[in-house]
Amino acid sequence: MREVIMVYLCGVILLLAVSTTIDSEEEVGFDHIMIAAFGWPVFTSILALKAWNNR
Repeated sequence: MREVIMVYLCGVILLLAVSTTIDSEEEVGFDHIMIAAFGWPVFTSILALKAWNNR
């Protein structure tokens, strides 16, 4: 379980670090960054569950 949390936190830190390099001209809002940072584990687990059930 610690490995999963570590991968999740590394992904969040990486996405937030990359988001600091986005210029304001690209019109990427803070809500999009937060959804990308914290929403990907939920989305990938749903996709994995669907793939597991459809095999």
